[in-house]
Amino acid sequence: MNKSLYNFGIFFLGLTVACSLFQSVTQIWTGVQVYTLSSFAAWFLVINAIALTGGIFLLKYYYYREYWAAFYTLIASIIVNLCFAALVLMLLTSRALLNYYMPMVLTSLSIGIVSALSLLFSSTRKRFWLRIGGAFILVVGLILVSTTVWTLFSKDVQLNSILAKIAQWTSIPGSLIYIPFIMHFLNEIKLLNKENTSPVKESVKVTLGIARTLALIIAIISGVMLTSDANSSIYWGAVNFEKTQTMARLFESRTYVDSKGDTLFYHLLKPLNFDPAKKYPLVVSLPYGGQPATDKIRQMEGAVAAEVLSTDINRANYPAFLFIPNCPPGSGWGGIPNYPSVDSLVYEAISSLDKEPGIDVKRRYVTGLSRGGYGAWHFICTRPDMFAAAIPVAGGEDPKLASRIVNIPVWAFHGANDKNVPVSGSRDMINAIKKAGGNPKYTEFPNDGHNIWDRVNNTPGLWDWLFAQKRN
Repeated sequence: MNKSLYNFGIFFLGLTVACSLFQSVTQIWTGVQVYTLSSFAAWFLVINAIALTGGIFLLKYYYYREYWAAFYTLIASIIVNLCFAALVLMLLTSRALLNYYMPMVLTSLSIGIVSALSLLFSSTRKRFWLRIGGAFILVVGLILVSTTVWTLFSKDVQLNSILAKIAQWTSIPGSLIYIPFIMHFLNEIKLLNKENTSPVKESVKVTLGIARTLALIIAIISGVMLTSDANSSIYWGAVNFEKTQTMARLFESRTYVDSKGDTLFYHLLKPLNFDPAKKYPLVVSLPYGGQPATDKIRQMEGAVAAEVLSTDINRANYPAFLFIPNCPPGSGWGGIPNYPSVDSLVYEAISSLDKEPGIDVKRRYVTGLSRGGYGAWHFICTRPDMFAAAIPVAGGEDPKLASRIVNIPVWAFHGANDKNVPVSGSRDMINAIKKAGGNPKYTEFPNDGHNIWDRVNNTPGLWDWLFAQKRN
């Protein structure tokens, strides 16, 4: 070990701290949407490459000092974290491995705790800053493991939301875990003059310097790109919220409570010039959800069909009841594997409206985008008796359920370059329905990604097709 190598390691550990802190702040700033940003995958690769370089330096140091317990537990930690990083990257493009996410999270955290214990109870405990680093990692790891396990076993949506925030804010101090190690290595440098260290070739110094410079430049560029995307996401989020507020003024807010005491908040808009003697269709517009449960207006965001059909011109052209349920944080409409769903509660709330005058039970439609797209597929697959037609956008469902909906008119949409919801979700469902004897409609936009709603809405004949459907 020599001074150049120490400086190299300190640099990468420090850069890991800076990048981790930046990512934690960005995630708190933007929420889970950070994972859907187009630049996130590149950023994620960069930060993991930087962290891996710092980890390899630590391995070399432990080997040099013969800290074998720390050495072997760090090897295990690096391997698990590499597997976890690979899994996350695959999940950004495909949800096929979603079942492995939580087990991998717990495995990564557990290995981190074991690594921390090795620093506290092996020969490294004699080094003050390494001991502090072990304690730091242990505390952060225990908090994250506790919140993760608690969330897995808790069915309390509000509690899970609090636990998620605790885990999110714990990521801030978690980003700083390498600081004690940096302090340790700064002290080590002071001792180098007292030890016999091998001289460093000039070419090695230049190579290490180039590596540091390139890593810094790439980190800055990818960080700027992520910041730009986050700003854009927040801006458009504010624009969408203004649209949602305008729409919300038209709707009546209601509450449905089932026999078990479970509560669903929803919003209902009656047809323009409503005549109780007439029968009108009911359009269930599923928002993509995930907004604060305490803000019932924000919960309406992403109910894209309702936004379109609640305009004056469309209320005149397509008189209908519009129904928007609230999606509690940590829940969905169904269709996403191993994800809590409030589908049954929504079905009951929809059925409760049958007692009111004016709703044509043979003309109930469901549509949604993204999480709402999954929900639209799921609703018709689980309750084909309830809906006359569906427009699922950028969603998916288990193709094994396709035989249930061969007689339900479906017009599905997806972008071929969707990075958030794999296009295979729609393709597989459409192919399975056709194989089972159905005749669904499918429109795929070859050059588009996830944000395709404007193109869907402007598809000629879309709404005329929907309102022409009626269940026998």
